[in-house]
Amino acid sequence: MNQSKISVRYAKAFFEFGIEKKLLETFVQDVKLLVHSIETIPEFQGFILNPIVRPSDKKLFVSQLLTKKVSKETIDFLNVVITNRREIYIQDILRNFLDKYRKYSGVTAVTLTTAQSFSADQKKEVTAYIEKKYKTKVELNEKTDESILGGFILRIEDLQYDASVTTKLKNIKKELLSKSN
Repeated sequence: MNQSKISVRYAKAFFEFGIEKKLLETFVQDVKLLVHSIETIPEFQGFILNPIVRPSDKKLFVSQLLTKKVSKETIDFLNVVITNRREIYIQDILRNFLDKYRKYSGVTAVTLTTAQSFSADQKKEVTAYIEKKYKTKVELNEKTDESILGGFILRIEDLQYDASVTTKLKNIKKELLSKSN
């Protein structure tokens, strides 16, 4: 079975369980916390993905670490993933779960990459514009990347608008080089 089928099936099962038990919003918060933890704590990800660590040790670790932070059902779900030795798919499972939730809720994921952080007012302005233009609720994720020098890169699902200074400079360079030949 390929990776995408595995992660989609687990995400779907957890999502449907959340709907059935009326815990979907709790699960969403739990999953967001897990995603953040995996992305920002390399040791957490390393331990969970380590094939040498026994599943029983992983389950104990997850339980002790997350008991007061996520629901019992989320810990039980993670234990099922670990028991079935599917923890290498955990990031894809969590991503697929959030994608299902966004579709279910009519929310569009938007990523705004800037050289420096936007102010709260600028974020609200961007969010309001996208909500009006695309007639959808927006979940704005902000990233900072100093290498773009200035401007921004806006990614709305599969659509990307690149208004970064770096890209504009590359385009000018390409244009100048093509004219000089």
